[in-house]
Amino acid sequence: MSNSALSLNSEQSFWSDQQLAALKQIGLANAPKAELAVFLHYSQRTGLDPFARQIYMIERGGRFTIQASIDGLRIVAQRSGEYAGQSGPYWCGEDGTWTDVWLEKTPPTAAKVGVWRKGWTEPAWGVAKFDSYNSGSPIWKKMPDTMIAKCAEALALRKAFPNDLSGIYAAEEMEQADAPISAVKTTVELKPVVQQAQVDQTPELLTVLDIISKHKTIEELRESFNAYKTVLDLEFESPNNNALTTLRAEIMERRSVLEGTKTDD
Repeated sequence: MSNSALSLNSEQSFWSDQQLAALKQIGLANAPKAELAVFLHYSQRTGLDPFARQIYMIERGGRFTIQASIDGLRIVAQRSGEYAGQSGPYWCGEDGTWTDVWLEKTPPTAAKVGVWRKGWTEPAWGVAKFDSYNSGSPIWKKMPDTMIAKCAEALALRKAFPNDLSGIYAAEEMEQADAPISAVKTTVELKPVVQQAQVDQTPELLTVLDIISKHKTIEELRESFNAYKTVLDLEFESPNNNALTTLRAEIMERRSVLEGTKTDD
């Protein structure tokens, strides 16, 4: 299949047969038509090439997430004509003191990156906590400072260029969603909302879901993520569409909404 046969253009309303065949080969054989239409929209909007793996769609628990390489996010920012460079990355330990190089043997507690647009007097800062994104994979163990810095940069790029990048996540941000899920005991202790949930935890999970839906900041979402880690991947029926969902999926969806409508945390 030639590269020209796979090339996207801004006028097409759906994937061609050749493009659909290629998408199936890269893992989207079971993707619904509606999700593929969304993926086409993001590919056209960003100008990134899905067949060069600059942008891609990943299925997790029946839901699809649009992801891009960190280089892909940078390309979109550069093409805007408004990109004016970055500040950082910077890292800090538990003392909160920022440094422009991480020399400790232990992973940093957080990283931050500032992204500038032309005419701005301050950059858009992205701050990423290590515990929120660490997947525990070999690359995170080998290069913790580099990986968390990429997450901070992706956050900053979305804040600086919300019209171009809202809803698109860097692969490094989403690795934690692919981390192996540890077995969950029948009895789970949740604080402060879910206490000693037994067998059918749906009522308690729906209570947590209601809390998540009312969060107004990314920091509130991170606190919920950490508070309910033990039940993030328990499936329950969504009250919105009766489809199965998880707290992890709902948190990620709420984060996408917040980052698409606000320019700061």
